[in-house]
Amino acid sequence: MTLCYAALIKVLKICAKPKVYNKTLCGAVVKSLDEYYGGILESDDSTVSHLLSCDYNLSPADVIEPMQKTDLLSLSQGMEKYVIPLLNPDMIPLALLSLQDMALSTVSADEAKIGRLSRADLVLKVSFNPADFFADIFYFVATGIENKAGKETIDKVTEDYVNSFGKNKDSITIEETVIVETQELERTLDDDGFEAVFREVNHGAALSLKNKSGISLYYLDISDSAFDYMALNEYLFDSVGMYVYSRTKLKEFEDKKKARSIGAKALRLMKANGNPDEKGTGNELGEMLLFTFMEGSLHAPKLLSKVEITTDASQFKSKSDCVHLLKRKVNGKISYQLVFGASSISGRIEDAIDCAFDALSAIKNGRRRERQMVDSTLFNHTYDKETTERLKQILVPSKQRQADPDMAFGVFIGYSLDVAADDNDAFRAMATGKMIEDIKAAIPYIEKKVSDLNLGMHSYYFYFLPFNDAEKDKKQIMDELLLGGAY
Repeated sequence: MTLCYAALIKVLKICAKPKVYNKTLCGAVVKSLDEYYGGILESDDSTVSHLLSCDYNLSPADVIEPMQKTDLLSLSQGMEKYVIPLLNPDMIPLALLSLQDMALSTVSADEAKIGRLSRADLVLKVSFNPADFFADIFYFVATGIENKAGKETIDKVTEDYVNSFGKNKDSITIEETVIVETQELERTLDDDGFEAVFREVNHGAALSLKNKSGISLYYLDISDSAFDYMALNEYLFDSVGMYVYSRTKLKEFEDKKKARSIGAKALRLMKANGNPDEKGTGNELGEMLLFTFMEGSLHAPKLLSKVEITTDASQFKSKSDCVHLLKRKVNGKISYQLVFGASSISGRIEDAIDCAFDALSAIKNGRRRERQMVDSTLFNHTYDKETTERLKQILVPSKQRQADPDMAFGVFIGYSLDVAADDNDAFRAMATGKMIEDIKAAIPYIEKKVSDLNLGMHSYYFYFLPFNDAEKDKKQIMDELLLGGAY
């Protein structure tokens, strides 16, 4: 049985609440990618009919090409917002199992990708986050297979087929933790800029930890058989003001009509803090990239960057490279995490991981000091009165909210990619394969570090980025940035 877009919609329709129509589901699924086009599709009875009979493929311009550039986290958030509410909760396990079965029937190679998952991983998968899995399936049916390919088997996707998985529903568990946008505090970075610089690799691997965690792999533009840093340096230069200054300070610049000088002033402050690539000053590339990935990929707004920690909160001697606020929905209820950051760039990936975990252990051991640093700095220096009050409602226990936000860890790892090829196309293929190999080898190493250091009670959000020569490149990039311009 072939898993195509029509099959996805048909399964969701069988598992939907009463009076949820095909066109509603078609529109809702596409809204997870593009709200505007999803709304158009929702009202186009003819196109929906042809899609569900596998006469049409999905629109290249409106679905396939945008999907190839999308962030799977935002796609999961779209599924949580638009699709999950349309489904009967009791039927969601059957939807997951039937889509899993069809995906396994559609691809045969173990390394074949279904969204973030490889087929080999999907065979063993027994724990599902519905929004994440539906996002993976939608990504696959949009980019991995033509809808017309399901023509011969679409009639086999029936209620009996879906209901046949009822006997297996107790064999899987449903994860109900999803990341949602933190409306109380806007992110500072521009999504379009982030996605133009950093390209995500769908490696299909996952961390097996007690608390829900993530591990992501990105790479930069490749040119002449090497990573090209031009776009990265320009992006860092454009983002330096948001990295260095609080939102209140940025607004003061704007109110005084000095927005154009923000970048120059930020660079001046960084130079006063220390030398380029000096760890602990905010002038090290990993510290800046960690802030970038926390906002651009995790969608966790900045509370404090390393520069702010070393200036406004220097008396606390914090070991954190940043602090961000992450909003989650856990079993239908909103909860928050304070994400404390650690970053490391080294030639060997294991050395970078070791260095990061040294910092994580120190942050955990100084937990009380780290929280005092956050509360004192945010409530006394950083935000306007209205924002401060909203943050107090999140961070300070009250009758309405009894628990503190959980401590979580965000980690940036930079390392040297050991790949060489003169042919550009060969290099790209070899680089991608080596990156995936590296991340899969790093996972058991990370899991052992968590266990050995007794840090299993936290969530982790890892971000990996390879360099040509990590030790050399990180210094050169920060030298160029602090000189005040891009390459």
